[in-house]
Amino acid sequence: MPRFLADENIPVSVVRWLREKGFDVIRIPEIGLKGASDEKVIDYARKENRIILTLDLDFAYMYNFSRDFTVVVVRARPATPENIKTLLEKALVKIDFSRLEKGLIIISRKIRIII
Repeated sequence: MPRFLADENIPVSVVRWLREKGFDVIRIPEIGLKGASDEKVIDYARKENRIILTLDLDFAYMYNFSRDFTVVVVRARPATPENIKTLLEKALVKIDFSRLEKGLIIISRKIRIII
């Protein structure tokens, strides 16, 4: 089962929902990285073998330069908790995260995986 690191922009209700579904999810503020640079967040995710879960395309841009971490970018419009949950539900059914070592996953109406 994937281990997620939820960016600060992921609503607490979405994190709670994922936890209720049995996922291992920690929020950036819970580990003392609130306001930390994206580089520090990526370093933590690498060390702890966690998948970054975010609404922020900056992580997607950073992935293009350093393909040694995994990030899931949720592109919900509007980015309400319910829309985010709907997109994640679709992705969690379709993607086998256990087989994905490193990669960029962009979830919108379509799911794009870049390895």
